[in-house]
Amino acid sequence: MTERLLNAPLRVALVVPFVAQISTAVGLTAFFSLKNGQKAVNDVASQLRTEIVTRVHQYITDYMKTPQIVIQMNSYSVDCGELDLKSIESLERHFWHQMQLFKSLNPIAFASTKGEIHSVDRLNNGSLVIRVIDKSTGGKYHTYTTDSQGNRLKLIRVNTTFDPRTRPWYTKAVKAGQFTWTEIYPYFSSLGLAISATQPLYDEAGSLCGVTNATQSLSQLSKFLHSLKIGRSGQTFIIERSGDLVASSTIEQPFILSQEKGEQKGKRIKAIKSSDRVTRLTTQYLQQNFSNFNNISPSQQLEFEIDGKRQYIQIMPFTDDYGLDWVIVVVVPEADFMQHIEANTRITVLLCLAALILATVIGLKTSYLTSCTYP
Repeated sequence: MTERLLNAPLRVALVVPFVAQISTAVGLTAFFSLKNGQKAVNDVASQLRTEIVTRVHQYITDYMKTPQIVIQMNSYSVDCGELDLKSIESLERHFWHQMQLFKSLNPIAFASTKGEIHSVDRLNNGSLVIRVIDKSTGGKYHTYTTDSQGNRLKLIRVNTTFDPRTRPWYTKAVKAGQFTWTEIYPYFSSLGLAISATQPLYDEAGSLCGVTNATQSLSQLSKFLHSLKIGRSGQTFIIERSGDLVASSTIEQPFILSQEKGEQKGKRIKAIKSSDRVTRLTTQYLQQNFSNFNNISPSQQLEFEIDGKRQYIQIMPFTDDYGLDWVIVVVVPEADFMQHIEANTRITVLLCLAALILATVIGLKTSYLTSCTYP
C-alpha cells in the first residue's frame, strides 16, 4: 500500500489522504450529532413525562381531598351536636353554604334510613338547587331553586322514582360502616360520571341514622388533563385497575350514552375499547406487557411503537387510604421531539459535506499548482 502511494502521481498522493481524513471527520461528526440528538430527545422526553405525570398526580390528590374534608367536617358537626339532622332548614342551609365554598362539589347530601333525602346540587349554569324527599313532598323527589340565603324558593322538577337508599353512595357506606369512596357511577340528575366520598352516621345508641355524601364530578379531571401541554401531540388519561376509563385529555367522553326507559344514561367504557386510537393502542400495549393492570407498580417509563413510530410512555399509580386505586398514563410521540433534532442533524451533515467538497476542491487546486511547480 505504501509502495503504491509512493508510485502514485503527486496530485493523487496529496488529495486522497486529505479527502479520506475529511470524509472520516464528516462521518464521525454526523454520527455523533445524531447519537447526541437521540440522547437529548430521550432526556427531554423523560423529563417531560415525569413532570406531567407528577402534576397530574398532585392535582388528583388535591382534587379528591375536598369531598373528604367536607364529609369529615359534617360528621364531626353531627357528633358534636352542632348540626342537627332533624332540623331540615338548618341542614339544607348548611349544605348550601358548603356548596358556595367548595365549587367543585356536586352535590352534598344526607339520606336517612327512612328514604328521606336533603341535598344541595349544582346545575350546569352554576346555580344551586335543593333536592328533597320528606313528608312535605309526599315521598316524591322535589327540586327547588334557592334564594340568596339558601332557602327553598320555587319547585322546578318532580320525580317519582328516586330512592336514595338504592344509590351507590348510600349502599357502599352502609356496607363499609365507615368513610369510603363509592365506585364511579353515572349521575342521576345529569349526564356525566361522578364519585362520592360517603360515610354512615350513627346515633348515640349506635343505630344507623343515614348516610352523608359529597360528590365530585369527574368531568373536571378531563378538563384539567385537556389543559395540559404535552409536547405537540402528547396525551394523558387515567384508568382504573379494571381498565375502565376515568378521564382523558382528548375530546372523548369516558362514557357512552344509551337509552333506558326513555331516559339517557351514561355507561362507562373500557380504555382498551376507546374510540381514540392512541388511548386504545397504548392500553393494549400495557395489557400485553403487564397481563393485568393490577400489576402496574411503581411508576415506570416504557416505549412502544404505533405504525413504526416510537411512543414514550410514563405510568404512575394513584392510591389513597380510602380505596382509590387508579393509574395515570402519559403518552408522547418521539416525533414531537425529533423534528428539531433531525433538522439540526441535516444542517450539520450539509455543513460537513460542504466542508468536504470545499476541502476536496482546495486539495485538487493545491495538488495542481504543486504538480505545475514540481513537474
